[in-house]
Amino acid sequence: MSTAFDSFKPFQHSDTGDVDDETLERDARTHLARSPRLQVVAELLAKLRTCGFSWWSATFTRSQWRPLPRMQWLVQRPDIRQRITSSLTGLPPKAARSKAPEFQAGLIDTVLDHGDISGATFEEAFSPQDLVIYGPVPEMWEKFRQRMPWGDETEAHRKLVGWLLGVLLSERSTLDPEMLRRPILSAWDVRTAIDTRVWQDCVPIEVRAAVDEARLKREKLRPRESYSARHELQIATPDVLAEHIPLADLLPVLQVAEQALFAPPGDLTATADSGTFHVAPPPPRSANGLPGPIHATSSSGIVSVPSTRPYALVR
Repeated sequence: MSTAFDSFKPFQHSDTGDVDDETLERDARTHLARSPRLQVVAELLAKLRTCGFSWWSATFTRSQWRPLPRMQWLVQRPDIRQRITSSLTGLPPKAARSKAPEFQAGLIDTVLDHGDISGATFEEAFSPQDLVIYGPVPEMWEKFRQRMPWGDETEAHRKLVGWLLGVLLSERSTLDPEMLRRPILSAWDVRTAIDTRVWQDCVPIEVRAAVDEARLKREKLRPRESYSARHELQIATPDVLAEHIPLADLLPVLQVAEQALFAPPGDLTATADSGTFHVAPPPPRSANGLPGPIHATSSSGIVSVPSTRPYALVR
């Protein structure tokens, strides 16, 4: 896990001694509203629950993040732990609330092991928002990046990546439209993370022609205003990019997003807008025909991303 991940700390309430549940809930929501990265990962977790992928099943998520650590993440939120314990085990609310996280987790494990509830029911008891506020967000993101089959060009995978690119560019949460945020990525970040040869080879000619026509029209009507990557992506939308560009060639965009999501506070060198990434040419393809990893170095560390072509992000 990169050093950028090391700076991330789950939210801790300053004092829970005499604080009521409503105040705890308000403080948690305020923290979420102030953190675009938490919003994005919560949206991703919620999306993955609905997709039904075998590589991100309720069986996997339960085995990866079992009841005990989850309840320990929520140690400062007896209200949430009580609600989850009662809903999954039937233990009355007052009794459930009086128990420690270890007892609650043991009870939940028991009903799961005996088949009284399904893995999906267990997963649905934990809201994505609560998981990212109190849980190990970098680990959740990293597991997604590792388990996502970037070489599998199914329609469902393409739609997921197109959706995720849109979320990374969005100024509004998909889970709570009232939450506005600074986008994780700019259109420039996305455009420059995609190799120019990939863009020319894979983006349909009619889309590229529409981009050129829009540029010429804008230069005629507003000669003093530049035509930027933002305008290009209004035509070559994230869905279009994910439909036509191989997913392995979009993974560099996710790597730039990862740096932006988990850069230490104040470390602007980890973002594409403020750093230079030097990338070595790709090694030969592996025995299974998939491209080998590219080792990209930046001021924030060394990363490895699969790609079919060399590329460079140079400011």
